[in-house]
Amino acid sequence: MFSGPIRGGNRGGTGLFKWDDVKDDKHRENYLGHSINAPVGRWQKGKDLGWYSKDKEDGSGGIHVDQKEVRDIKTLEAEAMAEALGLRVKKTGKSNVSQAEIQRLLKLDTAQEEAATDETVKAKGLGFGR
Repeated sequence: MFSGPIRGGNRGGTGLFKWDDVKDDKHRENYLGHSINAPVGRWQKGKDLGWYSKDKEDGSGGIHVDQKEVRDIKTLEAEAMAEALGLRVKKTGKSNVSQAEIQRLLKLDTAQEEAATDETVKAKGLGFGR
């Protein structure tokens, strides 16, 4: 009884629909997507109206963001937020500073401390503000 369509070929006219016909229709605003699929006007000439839905990795100058880098940034931000809220933070152990840089900064810091203590010893007893 209900094995197929009642009238063959009649499915609401989807086979006959063309967006070019919508451009000329006086009720074009009633069609969803009319501004993208059937643009009318001078400002649309030669413009890519669907730029937002294009793939960014087509080599057209779009910014390529590494997914691993985004994931690392999100975990670091989550750790920083948890630390700021006073929650227990599980450190991942990743650091942007190398061991050599840490050693160089520690040596520089101790050298500055020694220089500062030598100056205070020399300046001791000379009065306020020196």
